[in-house]
Amino acid sequence: MKIIALSCTQKRLPSLTDALLEAAITGVVREVGDAEIQRIRLIDHRIAMCEGEDTCLDPEVGRCTLDDDFEHVVDLAEGAQAMLLAMPVYAGNVPAVLKIFQERLKSFMNARQRPFGNLLVGTIVHSRTMLTEPALASLFPWYLRLQNKNVASACFTQNDHQDLTRTAALDLCVAVGRQLGMTLDVSRSPANDRTALPLVQSPARPRCGDPAVSSPGA
Repeated sequence: MKIIALSCTQKRLPSLTDALLEAAITGVVREVGDAEIQRIRLIDHRIAMCEGEDTCLDPEVGRCTLDDDFEHVVDLAEGAQAMLLAMPVYAGNVPAVLKIFQERLKSFMNARQRPFGNLLVGTIVHSRTMLTEPALASLFPWYLRLQNKNVASACFTQNDHQDLTRTAALDLCVAVGRQLGMTLDVSRSPANDRTALPLVQSPARPRCGDPAVSSPGA
C-alpha cells in the first residue's frame, strides 16, 4: 500500500514540518506494516507558477506545457491510496509552494483519474501564533475537488514553545498517522473478518405531548 508523505514547508533544510510529518509516518506504519511511504518535499522540486493560459485543458494538448519538475512529482504519487500532508501557515494561509502546486494540478481537471485524488488524507498544520484552523479549512475545497477524504487533522500553535518537537505535538501527529492507517486497514479488510459490536438501542422514550406524559388539565 502506497502512501504519499507531502511536506509543504518552504525551508530547504529539514524543518519542523518535516519532523511533524515523520511522526505521522511512524503512526501510519504502526497500523499498516506493509506501507510504502513516498516522501515528497515540494520545495526540493522546480515547480513554476501556472501561467493561466489554460492550454492544458485543450483535449488536443491534455497536459501542462511548462518544462519543470511538475510531471516528475505527479509520477511519484502514482498508485497511492492515501496521503499525509504537513504544512506551516504563511500569511494566514497555505504556503506558496503548495498553492502553486494546487494550481498546476488544474491541468488534470478533465482527466479520468486526477493525480493526488481519490485519497484518504491525514493533515497536519502548524504556525507560530494563530490561524491554523482557517489555513486547514482552506485545504478542503482542494480536497473536495480531488475527491479526497480527510480522516484526521491536527493543528499546532507554537506560541511560547520554542520547540514543538518537545511537546505533545509529536504524539498527536503519531495519532493522526495511526487514524489514517486504521482507516486504510478497515477499507481493505473484508467486513466478515472483523468482530461486529452488538447494536445497543435505548428503550423508546415518550415524546412531549403524548397522553402518558401530559400534565392533567394541560
